[in-house]
Amino acid sequence: MDRNAKILVYASAGLLLAFGRYPVSWLLSSRRKVAAPEPLKAEERRYIRCRSGNVVYVEMEGPESAQVIVLLHGLNSSRDQWYYQRQHFVRKYRLVIIDLPGHGNSPKPVDLTIATVAYDVKDVLEHLHITNPILYGHSMGGMIAMEYCSRQLQPAAKGLILQHSTYTNALKTAQFSLLLRFLQKPVIEPFLNYVIKHPQPFRIMGKLNYLNGLSVLFYRYLFYTGEQTAAQLLFTSKIAALCRPEITAQGMLKCIEYEAGRSMRKISVPALVIAANNDRIIQPRAPRCIAKNIDGSRFITADGGHLSLIEFSNETNHVLKGFVAQFSA
Repeated sequence: MDRNAKILVYASAGLLLAFGRYPVSWLLSSRRKVAAPEPLKAEERRYIRCRSGNVVYVEMEGPESAQVIVLLHGLNSSRDQWYYQRQHFVRKYRLVIIDLPGHGNSPKPVDLTIATVAYDVKDVLEHLHITNPILYGHSMGGMIAMEYCSRQLQPAAKGLILQHSTYTNALKTAQFSLLLRFLQKPVIEPFLNYVIKHPQPFRIMGKLNYLNGLSVLFYRYLFYTGEQTAAQLLFTSKIAALCRPEITAQGMLKCIEYEAGRSMRKISVPALVIAANNDRIIQPRAPRCIAKNIDGSRFITADGGHLSLIEFSNETNHVLKGFVAQFSA
């Protein structure tokens, strides 16, 4: 290989490593005409120290006198995942958007246990003098919202929305659950503990894999069904790349040890439980079981994967609008 050919090979490899995410996201996405998501920043924002020692970042927007909806995102994400829901509901509802401990702008957590974060939500609501909120949680955020309501914490929730959430060890209700459960003790838990102790290499790999498109490929097949746009795929992949791997590992361990069990039956508020027919992270049987254990709840199976609230945002918002309307009539 002559010198010019080597330069061309090295230059191509460098471009792929730095910008591979763009062709990968374009090739793996639909050409639908959908508004591209982007980070939003509300005018009202603050840090709140909770009694657990956790500090959480909170943003507020919408009419102050309107019905409050509290948005709780999932693991390895941030408040930015709510772009389409914020745009849809901000004019008629008071939105309280929380970065879970260690996520987004919230600093490193003292404790990321599901029950602890549920009490953190209580502290946030008390600090903001909020009563009768609707709690809307996605994935891990739904587990936190469910824990809040099953413990009947005050201020009491007026309504509950659980989207793509589980009630037990997250590995039990994921795709390939038998294999994951087999690997839990000998492989998965030791690996997660290793990431917590040695996060730096994983931080570097996370950033590089976002740039070269490897994590974009991973996100497409794990969280979407192919109807997402390139902008949506890049947006959520970047959110994940900005998350600290040690926090994600801690959160995953807390999701593995979680068990709602019979406490779900203590939930007495109107609830909307949403599953996705192609969710590889939380199989539809998990939300269906939750709905069966909450008296009077409404269960819906939506199109899409684990991030259907982004991929099929219009359909998601339509379902949400019908449910929350009963509280502001």
